[in-house]
Amino acid sequence: MGVACLALLLAGAACSRRGHDKSVKQPLPVLDVGGATAVPHPSPTSSPPMMALPESPPPAGKSARRGGTLKVHLEAEPPHLNPLQDTLQVIDRVTSGLVYETLIECRGDRYLPGLADTWELSADGLRVNLHLRAGTHWQDDKAFSGIDVQATLEHLMRSPARSALLHAMIADLEGVDVLPERAVRLRLLRPSGLTLRALCEIPILPAEPLRTGGSRLAQLGRAPLGTGPFRVAGWERGKRIKLVRGRSLDAADSPWLDEIVFEIDADPAHALTRLRRGEFDILPRVSEVHYPEQVSQATLRDVLDLHVLTPHRYSFVALNTRRGVLADKDFRHALSLLWDRQRFASEFHHGLVRPIGAPTFGAAAADKFDRDQAGRLFEQAGFRDTDGDGVRDVGRAPIRLTFLVPAGSRTLGAEVRAFAMDLRRAGILLDTASLDAASLFSRVEHGDFDMAALTWEGRGDEDPRLLLTGQGEFEYTGYRAERFSALVDLIRVAPTPSARAPWLAQLAELLAADRPALFLYRHDVPMLVGKRVHGLAAFGDRLDFHSVWVDP
Repeated sequence: MGVACLALLLAGAACSRRGHDKSVKQPLPVLDVGGATAVPHPSPTSSPPMMALPESPPPAGKSARRGGTLKVHLEAEPPHLNPLQDTLQVIDRVTSGLVYETLIECRGDRYLPGLADTWELSADGLRVNLHLRAGTHWQDDKAFSGIDVQATLEHLMRSPARSALLHAMIADLEGVDVLPERAVRLRLLRPSGLTLRALCEIPILPAEPLRTGGSRLAQLGRAPLGTGPFRVAGWERGKRIKLVRGRSLDAADSPWLDEIVFEIDADPAHALTRLRRGEFDILPRVSEVHYPEQVSQATLRDVLDLHVLTPHRYSFVALNTRRGVLADKDFRHALSLLWDRQRFASEFHHGLVRPIGAPTFGAAAADKFDRDQAGRLFEQAGFRDTDGDGVRDVGRAPIRLTFLVPAGSRTLGAEVRAFAMDLRRAGILLDTASLDAASLFSRVEHGDFDMAALTWEGRGDEDPRLLLTGQGEFEYTGYRAERFSALVDLIRVAPTPSARAPWLAQLAELLAADRPALFLYRHDVPMLVGKRVHGLAAFGDRLDFHSVWVDP
């Protein structure tokens, strides 16, 4: 299951993932090397190329063996393991595709069978009929049925507070009917291809605890009960979560592994040390603090491989377009020209980010740093220094903006200070306000801000309304445009990913032109994998363990 999630650039996360390197390096290009994808690290370091994992598992060779245990680092302890209660990545990492399954799987432009093996959309676009896979059972051996699908979707329809993102995905769903012959019907309020897309994201849970509630539902968060290839066999708080194979080895869809153990460790330095000691096999995210110095060829030796994950995770600076000068399109354009993405990508992010000009569902080019052009735009819009003090003004008041920064976010703070220096040279004052995460987010929600850094994490083909409309994060910018609303409606009714693609591209171009936010970077993620691990695949940053096998 994929989960799109808004995240402030929180102090702890920013500090653990980002380091500072005064040398200026170009962002790392992705090259084709003998049929594999590699990202070469620039000299003079001796880090090996970062290889991209395949999206689909490679065929198992004759040397593949059944059984064994795979140990994977988990960067935080989940509060629970109920993916319908909170859309947290740490829950998704443990349960998605392993314990719980979705009705449909999305891979690029394709919809693939999941718990539903076939589906049909009615001619008027108001009904979706799904035929459920035969022979599916819950891990307590009870038969899976349409009642479970109905209970899951109805639970989300009536629980917007706890499952806001999943609830928003099915905003066009009116009801669910259970039909004979292992079938269910989704009734829609209006034609919506995005409802079918949502079925790739929503894990199906058993009906009984969802409808009973209380202690039965709470128990599901501690001891999940799914239809997936693994079941939760133990959870040592603060230490590890253990999954064991839930299907016999001779079953056609049985995983190769006996066990997957998620080792919980919130300290990225300690996790890297444990990986080198062989205490686990996969470190899904190498901290930028440790990249590239701690992943040199000598450090990795012959026991670890360096890979790169390419999630649709991007950062942007929300601009409050309801406030003064930020309502002016030329002023926002000038601000974008003054954020030196190329230099900052190298100086603050070690080349692990790629500058963008719009959300990653499009391909709009990023604005290149140009102080002279920014100055001309300020002048063109009437923002001039009328009193000769070096600061542009409006109504004789100097133009002064405030950037909200999470407390303790050293790297983000340094990047904003560098931006502020370029703004000052262009005649604009920028202050920073360091706030704890809750206070910062509260101010953003209530529109009490000028600029604030946010990130979005999801899939490129996900429902863009989760970010852009309703309670989406672009609501905080106050941005409105007729063309924007029209494109969102066209995206909603498009029946397939390929049909949505041109409208998404136009939407990205519109946002790139109007700049209700400064779109900054798409973030790549380096990861380390032990050489004893084979058959690993990834889609974005979601690892596919189903065909993984390990050497003894």
